[in-house]
Formats: sequence, structure tokens, C-alpha cells
Amino acid sequence: MRGGGGGTKTISLCSKAPDGSCDALEGQFIDERWIDTLLTEDADVYKPNGALLLKFRKGAIPARLIKSSFAVFKEAAVTTNQRGSASGKAKGLGATTPRFTKSGYKSNFNEATGAPVQSGIIGFMDRKAHFPYCRLTAYNLHHGDRFASVVPFIRSVDAVFKANAPERHAAQMAVVKKTSPDFYIHGTAFTTVTVNRNFRTAVHKDRGDLKAGLGVMACLRGGVYSGCYLCWPEYRVAVDLHSGDVVLGDVHEWHGNTPLLGKTGKFERISLVFYYREHMRECGSAADELERAKEVRGAV
Repeated sequence: MRGGGGGTKTISLCSKAPDGSCDALEGQFIDERWIDTLLTEDADVYKPNGALLLKFRKGAIPARLIKSSFAVFKEAAVTTNQRGSASGKAKGLGATTPRFTKSGYKSNFNEATGAPVQSGIIGFMDRKAHFPYCRLTAYNLHHGDRFASVVPFIRSVDAVFKANAPERHAAQMAVVKKTSPDFYIHGTAFTTVTVNRNFRTAVHKDRGDLKAGLGVMACLRGGVYSGCYLCWPEYRVAVDLHSGDVVLGDVHEWHGNTPLLGKTGKFERISLVFYYREHMRECGSAADELERAKEVRGAV
């Protein structure tokens, strides 16, 4: 079934795959055989238990913002093998990486890595084992002016979120208001944006984002390609994202993309994921986090 015209279609699903039956799909690539319903127009989709699975809004972002932001988002996606199961089954252990404990002790650990993909993160990051302080992303640190140029785009996406899922948006904003103003994207409910370029994700669940909110996704396209539908295989539902479209979805359910079909070098697909990182509420001010970083580095 395809979403039709005449306003927003409401789809209440009657069934899904049995619980746990899709767990084996983690890190695997799926194709269109997993799709019974392909959405091409505005639609709200609800799970059999009545909970929201996704809302799809066509052409929600103004063309002028797409044009002004395309090059910056494209630049932000860099080669990485740190996307875990989203880039396919892990290929082995990564290089040794420094890790800092609360006492400042430096140890080593290996991170599982996946296939190299074009993906980057902009905005802000919370504390991690190997970076135990909140911080700007590397892109913001080195390209603050270019990040500032895409903030209007991010705010436009946030407006779509607020208009179409006001309760979820309010829940996320309530946490933003408890967060240091140094560590969220002002005028939005987001701290962070993941930017993917020509990246067909394997089946995965998002981790680290605020569960009370929603995953918010948008797409920018250039050239000619087909496929790369964003699919929730347990529910056999997918969306066909075009430039300026926005999806509000439950990213804690299994999801991934179907094959991306096109001639290499003849297209661009920039997908964007906007979210609040759950532990950003624990950040102090930028000055506090800088002191924390100095203390950790001084103990090494």
C-alpha cells in the first residue's frame, strides 16, 4: 500500500513481526521484500498497540534553506568506521583508543568497528569513556561559522517536530531547559545532528538519544538515484525521502535502508538525524567542562 493524497493519511497497523523475531537483522542489509507499505505522501503510522511509529511530512523544509545548507552538510560527512551496526556487521576490533577513568587513570580499550562510511556529527557531545567531558563536536570547533549557517535549517526541522508531535517536542524541550545553554542548539529541542552521505544503513536501533522525544530525520538529494527507502522491517513500512521531507519516528525500533541505486559520482544523498543526546543534561557550563578536560589531561 502507498500513501495517497488528500491530506494526511492515518495508518493503524494490525500486526507486526513477533517480538524478537527481527533481532537477527541487526547489522544486516535489507531490501524491498521487507516493505508492504511504502509512504510517498504525508502519513501518520501507528503500531498495533496504538503507539506512534512515525509521521512523514513531504516538502516540509523551504527550498531556500535546502539550497543554502546542502554544501555544509555534505562537508560535515567524513569517512569513519565508528557507526557500529548501522554500517553493517562489525569487521573486528578497532585501533587501541585512550580511555580515562574518573580518577584520571589512562587505560586502553578496543572499539568494535564497521565498514567505512561517510558520516559526521555536528553540534555537541556528552561525556564518554574516552572523552569524559562535554564538548563541541570537531566540526563545530573548526567550522563554527559554517555550522551557524545551517542553524536556520535545523530550526525549520524543529518547527516541523513541534507542529506535528507537540507532546514529544515539549518533553524534549523540558530537558533542554535543564541543560546548560552552552550545550544545545539554540531555538531547537536538539543538541546534535548526525550527517550521513550516500550511506545505506544496515538494520539498527539508535542509542544515546532521549527516549521521551522522537528521532527526527530529513534528507537532501542531488542528481539521480533510486531506492534507499527508510524501512522499519518489523512493521514492513518504509518512507521514500526526498529533499525537504521530514520523518518523526521511533528510532528505538529496528530500522535501516534498502539498496541505494545510482551511478557513482552522479548523485548525492545527504540524510540528517536530529536528536537530544540523553546525557547532555549532566553537562556543566562550557567553563566547567573545560576545567574537567584540563584535570583529566593533567592526570595522564
